[in-house]
Amino acid sequence: MFNRISNGVSRELTWIIASFWVFLVVAWVSKLWVEVLVAYVFFYIGRQLWSAYKFEKWMHGGSRSAFPPSSGYWGEVSYLVSKKQHSLEKRADLQNYKSEQFRAASMALPIAIVSLTEHNQIEWFNESAQSLLVLKQSDVGHKIESLVRHPDFVRYLKSSAYEQPIFMTEFMGMSRTYSCQLLSYHKTHRLLLLEDVHELYNLGKIRKDFVANASHELRTPLTVINGYLEMMTDMPDKVPATWNNPLKQMFQQSQRMQSIIEDLLTLSKIESDTLVNRFKEVKVDRLLSSIEIDTKHLYGDQYNLSFEIQSGLVVSGVEEPLKSVFINLISNAIRYTEIGGDITVRWYSTEQSAVFEVEDTGIGIASEHLSRLTERFYRVDTARSRQTGGTGLGLAIVKHVLDKHHAHLRVMSQVGKGSTFSCRFEEG
Repeated sequence: MFNRISNGVSRELTWIIASFWVFLVVAWVSKLWVEVLVAYVFFYIGRQLWSAYKFEKWMHGGSRSAFPPSSGYWGEVSYLVSKKQHSLEKRADLQNYKSEQFRAASMALPIAIVSLTEHNQIEWFNESAQSLLVLKQSDVGHKIESLVRHPDFVRYLKSSAYEQPIFMTEFMGMSRTYSCQLLSYHKTHRLLLLEDVHELYNLGKIRKDFVANASHELRTPLTVINGYLEMMTDMPDKVPATWNNPLKQMFQQSQRMQSIIEDLLTLSKIESDTLVNRFKEVKVDRLLSSIEIDTKHLYGDQYNLSFEIQSGLVVSGVEEPLKSVFINLISNAIRYTEIGGDITVRWYSTEQSAVFEVEDTGIGIASEHLSRLTERFYRVDTARSRQTGGTGLGLAIVKHVLDKHHAHLRVMSQVGKGSTFSCRFEEG
């Protein structure tokens, strides 16, 4: 069965043969064979040129017909081009319809959306962004940082850590809290999302204040109870023998509760302290050398401890919170590694960041737990954590300290083989 192209060629051949026979008859009648043959050649060439002219004119839009009224090969080509054109027009109409739907949906969203190029130039924005950021159509093509000059926003924009949003408690002259996040899409383009989360932020602040105040109020009576329990356990001859074990358990649980309260107070202090105004150069190699001495003194005979510290490498931050991060991660590795296991602590630099890393050969963590490790009181193994004295707040403290230092935590683990906790401090 012939397709459209082969039909066009066969029609053209049919026309050539038929017209050639007509000219042969004319030549036979007139006896002017050469003249008729030359006339036929010129006629055929002229016909092809005229068809090509009409086709070109139609392609340029000079003709209103669906396709030029040509016969033979050019008629078939015109038909196929016209068919493809209609198909492309339908597809373009569908794409335009979907694009308009997306644009209309984005315009109706209460979240401010701004599309940015790889150089942070504004491409388009919705009505919420126009209202919040006071944008005009003439701002398209301008860099967003020249219009939004909030220091936290500019710092976030220049960083490459877009996994988590940032929160700005004062923005564009308004004392309201906004969530800001950048999302990559379509190769090098990015979407800037700004959302008013003032009410949710206030609820979270109320909860944090309640936890901090409750922990502070519980601290004093718990210290008194803990003191009396310790005194009673130290006087076994003055306490009935049947009370010895209950008193020991009560003392252990009161100590654990005291540890939880201390961690809650530490976490509350970190959350409320911006830390930025106290930033200075921290000589991490000296800090880790001090931690190495203490750790090896306490656990050197139980584990194979190794410290690989790059000298002279410093970061900008606050020493005490950073020290708590390092100690928490090292303690965590010790807590979940069997006696005789290997624990390696590293401090080194890469092209773009400084890295603190703790690698162990412990029990490991299943992949479904990794995303929740920094949640408060989240434990992979509740029984083991309580047995080893864990409060479930250590990694939450680590996360908050790293956030304050514009760093992030990465965890890689395999059950039965061990874990690696890496803290990356981005330059600048």
